[in-house]
Order: sequence, then structure tokens, then C-alpha cells
Amino acid sequence: MRDMEKIPETLRAALGWNRLHGPAPRRFWAAAASAGGWEALLESGAAALAGDPFSVDVSADLDRARASGAMLLTPFYGPYPRLLREICDAPLVLWARGDVEKLALPMVAIVGSRASTPYGSEVARRVGEDLSAAGICIVSGMARGIDAAAHQAALQGPGGTIGVLGSGITVVYPSENRTLWEQVERGGLLLSEFPPDTPPLARNFPIRNRIIAGMSVATIVVEAASRSGSLITARLATEYGRDVFAVPVSIFSDGSEGCHALLRDGAILCTGASDVFAEILPGGGVLAAGPAVLPEGEAGRVLAQLRKADAWSADDLAAALDVSADRLLVLLFDLEARGFLRALPGSLYAAVR
Repeated sequence: MRDMEKIPETLRAALGWNRLHGPAPRRFWAAAASAGGWEALLESGAAALAGDPFSVDVSADLDRARASGAMLLTPFYGPYPRLLREICDAPLVLWARGDVEKLALPMVAIVGSRASTPYGSEVARRVGEDLSAAGICIVSGMARGIDAAAHQAALQGPGGTIGVLGSGITVVYPSENRTLWEQVERGGLLLSEFPPDTPPLARNFPIRNRIIAGMSVATIVVEAASRSGSLITARLATEYGRDVFAVPVSIFSDGSEGCHALLRDGAILCTGASDVFAEILPGGGVLAAGPAVLPEGEAGRVLAQLRKADAWSADDLAAALDVSADRLLVLLFDLEARGFLRALPGSLYAAVR
């Protein structure tokens, strides 16, 4: 919601709740269920909320967000991530800077050690680049090491990347990632549930990990020590019913314990993007003939165009159909998942005949 002056009172109350209680949405959702819905809860005021959120002055937050060009998203308004709505502790507010259309793409998280090895960084780069080339948006936490490598690689493809912050949306952290931070804002999306001026406190990072896990269809862990925060993300992804992948690491590496423990406990082996496609696409990534009922609307137009040639690049297809690249990738992924098309080497697409 860009027009901060016209923000509804219920939304102001949600911001007030965040200021009063911090990111504690489970309590809010439980109270909302008892009150008969979130609007009824917010309108009931202090008695139900253990503190009056309407009394909290959130004008400074709104002013900072407006000055930075941030957009306000909630489960009730705006392009809030679809999968994130499904978790039991979905954040009440998200501040966003960048391209919110990325939220319509399928998302996969790549997380791992801040002290990554050259091997781990290279794995994150290759997997991130390959998934992004296929129109999948890479989600990570904007930290040093694995996160930074995954974000940087994903920016090279049409899927792009989303950085979920452990600080406010106006606070760059870590400082050495400023260039990457600016690149993600220009070519991807930055998200934070914390008030805009929140510093990067240590307690914030485990809290934000649920957003990374919750908005992603799968989480890939690349290099993680036995007490890594990435293991928190993996555990949360499992709780939310999402796939968890782990990359094998040398048994002599300090970053091997976490990934190998995940593999021992049932995580899916990840040796490249093909392993991810095999799980998140039907038929092990090799799609069978399309179903009898043909798609209609935009998807039907895309399929009809695909059938006019043996193979198409996403750029040529977007030009032929006069649709945005982001919208086209959503349609292509949907058609692929439903068995109407297959992805070919070289980032090409072909209709299943």
C-alpha cells in the first residue's frame, strides 16, 4: 500500500500491534480466531489485544517507509506472499522495497553458512543461477557467504531474488553487502517485518527465518555447522510441510555437520538444480503428455503460441505475446507443472505434443 495517508485504521492497528508486541503473530492469530476474524479483533481494541494498538503512534514508521519508497504488505492487503499466508505465525506486516511482482513467482530458499568455503559459494551460485534461469525466484537472508552468493547468482536470471532482512527495511546489514543490497532493491525485492529503523539485533535473525521458510516451496541448505541458523530455517520448512534439500559436503569440513545431519534425518540430496526440479515438478521433472482439458485465458494464449514453433526463449515468447517477463514466467511455470510444456537446455520452452 503506497498511499500512506489513506491507510485504513485496521492497518494502523496492525502496525501498532507490531510496535507493542514485536513480531508475535501467533498470539494475534489465536486471538483473531476467538474474536471471529482479524477485523473484529482489531476493532475490539485494548480488551482483546492486551494493550491498545490504536493508541500507538506509527506515523514515524510510515514517514520513514514513504521516504525510502517502501511498500506496506499485510495478509489483508497487497501482494502478500501466497504460501506465507498458510503458516501459523504469518507476519502481520511486511515492508517491501523493489519489485513486488517477484512475489507472484514460485520461490525456493537457498541458505547456509556465513563463513562459506569456495566450494559452498560455487554450489550456491550454480544452483541459484540455474533455478533463476528457469523462472524460480531465490529467497535468502542477505547475509555474508552462502546467502550473498545465491542472491548474486539469481540476479542474473529472470526469476531474480528476494532478500528477507533481520533489520528494518531502511537499515543495510552487513555493511559490506551494501552494493548487493542496492542491486537486490533494483532487480529483486527486499522484505522485512520489523519497523523500518530496527537495528540488526541477534534475536531478529531466527525470527525472520520463518519468513524465508514459509514463503518458499522448498529450502536448500548449503554448508551448515551443527548450530547453524540455517538449520532453524530447515526445521521450520519441515514444520510447514515444505521440501528440505541438503548439499553433501566433505566430512573433513567444519560446515559438514549440519548438512549431513539433515541428510541422515531425511532431507533430499541436492547435487544441482535438477534434483530440485525432480521434486517440485510432477513426473520427476520429465513431464508427461498434457491433460485433456486445455488451459484457457492467458495460459491458453501462451500454449497456442508455443505450439507455433519447436522451441521458444522466454524473451521471444514475451515479445510475441506482448506480456511482461515476470507474468510470462508465472504462466510458463504453471503450464509446466500441469504437463503442457517442458523446459529445454538453453532456457528454451517447448509445448508437449
